Amino acid sequence: MRRGGQVRAVLALTLLVAGSSCAHRATLPLHDGETATLKVAYVVNPRFPGMKAEQIGAALAAARRGVSENFGVEVEFLEPEEQSLAVLLDRVTSKDRSDWNNIIYDFKSGKGNRTRLTKGYAAAFRSEDNSLEEMIAYAQPFLLFPLRERSYQGFAEAVTATLVTRLEQIKSQKLPDGGDLIDRSVDNEVVFWAYIGRYSFPYDVVITNQLIASAEYVGSSVHTAIRGGISNGITTSNPSSRYGATAILSIYPIIGEDSVTRSLRDSEGYSDADSARFAGFLLAHEIGHQLLHLGHPYGRRACVMNPPELLYFRGWVEKLSPKDCKLSPAEK
Repeated sequence: MRRGGQVRAVLALTLLVAGSSCAHRATLPLHDGETATLKVAYVVNPRFPGMKAEQIGAALAAARRGVSENFGVEVEFLEPEEQSLAVLLDRVTSKDRSDWNNIIYDFKSGKGNRTRLTKGYAAAFRSEDNSLEEMIAYAQPFLLFPLRERSYQGFAEAVTATLVTRLEQIKSQKLPDGGDLIDRSVDNEVVFWAYIGRYSFPYDVVITNQLIASAEYVGSSVHTAIRGGISNGITTSNPSSRYGATAILSIYPIIGEDSVTRSLRDSEGYSDADSARFAGFLLAHEIGHQLLHLGHPYGRRACVMNPPELLYFRGWVEKLSPKDCKLSPAEK
């Protein structure tokens, strides 16, 4: 396989693994009764708002409780190590950037191929273990365009139209200092974060204040697409980490105050305590992917693995109920 093909295949796996069925979960990489000790990095872009050390600590405490209550697994987090985003960016090679250009839908210059993007999403949705009707039921209330037909192609057309429209809105936003929310760097691109395992970055958990919002021709999960390509979190392969994967949490969707992000949060702003609590549950969700290889049971609102609708974090957390999240024998 040519290098470009390898990159596309690996990224497709990274973006779609979270959509795989809970029933096909891999074996938990822990011995019975073992506590998973996870090494944490807080990766900071100084242009963006962030969380205080106390908030990060509260988020990790909430994640520890959430993992225990929802999965019956115990985790402990090492003291977070603050790292500059530049540390990671410096490790990106010109070859990486060249390969990524073949995958990224270029919404920044307006040169992206919309037909190719739709085709990629149609293929991604066909590979999902969630049925077409389950995905439609989850996404339809939040689509900006009607379904032309209830088929994978028709669904992909409505989803990608929504994705591109919201991504364009996000692109127009500014940070409090007047700088662009999304600039010409790869900071916001999911491909950059999905390849964190190639940068010899030995962390099991990465928390970042960087906005991750983009689109790729290989497609992605429906919940990410309908919110304009914004990722709350990514779980990706990382040979440098103890368990072979890194759970990445972006806190910008929780604390960002640009008008588009706020609208996707139902115009809510959160207290420091609520921000930390919601971040903790989102991290628990990612750890469900990382340690248990769980997927997204769309529409099962009692389950922490059901993704938040848009960025409605308060409503998402309020509906979680581990005792009411019934799993089949194959899922336990």
